[in-house]
Amino acid sequence: MARRRSKAQRKPRHVNIVVIVLVVVILAAMGWRLNGLRTQLETARFERDRYQDQVEVMEEKNASISADIEEGVTEEKIEEIARNDLGMVLPGEYVFYNTGNTGG
Repeated sequence: MARRRSKAQRKPRHVNIVVIVLVVVILAAMGWRLNGLRTQLETARFERDRYQDQVEVMEEKNASISADIEEGVTEEKIEEIARNDLGMVLPGEYVFYNTGNTGG
């Protein structure tokens, strides 16, 4: 035969409600924290990709500089640097600058 619990052995109804509310609050806090971690992960992945792109650009520049060093100093290289980086113009040459609106 089934025994009935006495009133002293029964848990009050408000204790069950408090436990349920506590569990819901804990689950909500965990969800909020997981969402924050997901956002941090996405940001970290974006930064990783950006830095990887920068590394590739720098590796290309390093390869170009290494090739220039191996080639040594040449008149052509000096003229290329003077024209491209320093704006050298030989006598008799004309330079045209586009000052118009380049927007689409």
